[in-house]
This record gives sequence, structure tokens and C-alpha cells, in this order.
Amino acid sequence: MLKLGAALALCLLIAGCSAHSETRPRAEAREPVWRLSGLADPESVALGADGRTLYVANVAGEGDVKDGNGFISRVSTRGKMLEREWVRGLDAPKGAIVKGDRLFVSDIDQLVEIDTRTARIVARYPVPGAKFLNDVAVAPDGTVLVADSGTARILQLKDGQVSLWSADPELRSVNGLLPEADRLLVTTMEGKFLAFDYRARAVKVLATGLGQADGVARAQGDEYLISEWPGRLFLVEPNGMRTVLDSREAGVYINDFIRVGDLLIVPNWKPGTITAYRMIRWMLT
Repeated sequence: MLKLGAALALCLLIAGCSAHSETRPRAEAREPVWRLSGLADPESVALGADGRTLYVANVAGEGDVKDGNGFISRVSTRGKMLEREWVRGLDAPKGAIVKGDRLFVSDIDQLVEIDTRTARIVARYPVPGAKFLNDVAVAPDGTVLVADSGTARILQLKDGQVSLWSADPELRSVNGLLPEADRLLVTTMEGKFLAFDYRARAVKVLATGLGQADGVARAQGDEYLISEWPGRLFLVEPNGMRTVLDSREAGVYINDFIRVGDLLIVPNWKPGTITAYRMIRWMLT
């Protein structure tokens, strides 16, 4: 997630650290596979059910302003713009996830449901008390989950109704969500990496010191990739060691991201691009 081509002078910082300050190169990013420009403050990207289509949430302004400027773009996984303003009528769309033929997008204080076959908004679900809805995910049972960074909560949409999923104190500045079979992984902008048990909603702190942590994806085994605003990528291992990729000096912002096979597909708020990187030294799981 570090380069946008040879035109940018970008320095890759690749370092590992432990309690003993041990240096350990552990991950690399090649030159981008592709880069697509022309987006407007893209915050997140979701993979379509066909495995070939990407839906990109464009804030197109401030993240907490109801200005009607937000929109969803449709892009191919090969980096071709299919339709820049595929769906309009949004304010500041952030988190996005596909469930079947529906795209769910968070938009400040509501969840928006879009039919991907018709590009029509079919439902809006107001979230009472929400201030800054962020990442969206689908749990194994089909429940749609959404993080509210502004109120330290995770909400759930089930059977057309929005209700509280958790308001654990550890959720201050909650951001990214990654459902697994038996737990929900969560990042916070206070630098924490958390795991919630689905049944008891008990929380375990997996790692700290991750800055303004944002997106999260599995690398391999018990290793996870976590992005940190505005431009770093960590590899978090069970023993706490991290490998850091840094693109801040180049002005390339790393927001949320997704992994598609061995590609990391990264929306860059600035300079308004999406970049696909092929990761190496990670065995696919």
C-alpha cells in the first residue's frame, strides 16, 4: 500500500519490532498492480458477489457533513472504472459490505441498503443516537454489523431492525470490523486490536500501539494486516511483533482496505485513487 507508481518518490519503511527491539523484515509490497484515479475522497471498498466488481464509497467532502455529495463508484478488480457515480443520494458514505445482491453502506447516522442489480437505494435504516458510523461487516449468521466511532458502539441490523450489539468500554473510537467464524475482530482509533466472542460479547485485547487503526484483514494463520490513518500498514503477529509499511511522506493516505486473493485493494483518500498491491512473503490461506 505504499507506492502509486514511479512518478511518486516513495520510501518504503519495512521494519519489525518486539519487546527486545529486534529488527525483522517480514513483509514486502511490490509495485502496484494497478492504480485508478478520479475518485473523490474514497474511504472504503467492497467486493461484489461476482468476485469481479468493486464498490467504492466516495465521501466527496467532510466525513460528518450531510451535503448530499457522497456517491458509490463501480470498478472492476482489474482497475477499470465501470461507473464513477453508480449510486448518488448519499452524504458521506464510509463502510461498505456486500451481502448477496445487496450493498450495505454506512452514511453518518444511517445504514443504506442498495440493490446491486438495479443500483437503486431500497432502504435507509436510521441508527438512533449515531454520530459517525464507520465500518460495516456481515457476521456468520447474516447479521449486518456497523461501528459507530462517535458513540463507541457496535450496532446490528437484523430482520430490518437496528439494535445495540455492544457498548463495551473498549470500543472507544471503534473503527474496523472483521468477522471470523467464532469471533469479531475490531480495530479502534486508540490503537487497539480487539476480539469479541459472538455469544458472550466478551472482549479480549490482542494488540495495542497501532495508532489510529482502521482496516483489518487476515494475512495468514494468526497474522493480521491493519492499516493506520493516514498512511501505515502493520503486520500484527500473536507475539506482538509488527512489520510496518509507511507511505505518509509520499502523501498517499491508507484508509480501509480489502484483501482479494493475494491482492490488497486500497482506497487512498488522498490523492483520490484506488491502488492494488500484490503482497509477497505471505502464504495464501
